[in-house]
Amino acid sequence: MNIFIGGSAREEIDEKYKIEAEKLGKLLSKTEHKIYCCASTFGVIGKIYSQIDKNKVRTAVPKAHLGYDDIDKERITVITETINERTDYLLKNSDVCIFLPGGIGTIYEIMSSIETKRAHEHNCKIIIVNLFGYFDELIKMFDKTYKENFASIKDKNTYKIINKIEELDLINLK
Repeated sequence: MNIFIGGSAREEIDEKYKIEAEKLGKLLSKTEHKIYCCASTFGVIGKIYSQIDKNKVRTAVPKAHLGYDDIDKERITVITETINERTDYLLKNSDVCIFLPGGIGTIYEIMSSIETKRAHEHNCKIIIVNLFGYFDELIKMFDKTYKENFASIKDKNTYKIINKIEELDLINLK
């Protein structure tokens, strides 16, 4: 199975998020799953990345990010022209998307994965890991769109929200 992991690639985040990401990395390292992500060595992605054998990781990086200090250039699998192409590549090559706390890029990936699943462009299982209530406001916004009929309540079935790494069942993800 191929798993896309989205999350922060910033080193300045609270250590508690990195500790949880390291737990996920250790769990993933014990599976045969291939991991798709960005090539960052920082933040939650860096912590996950550090736990997994490099042969199990596939990375996609847009050209614009090649100059970033945190990019592990030796582990780049695919270089895309744009962020959109990168996200499309990651989604189309994954069976499951797991999103940990992150910034604008992560929120974009969450929204893109949900919208493209609604459009039947992929059928990835989407899991948002709401560590420490990080995504509470985003979840409230989703709920408001359903309540006020800007989106169908059935769209809520396109993703699952969990609150702890321990709630992930990596064996039965599909």
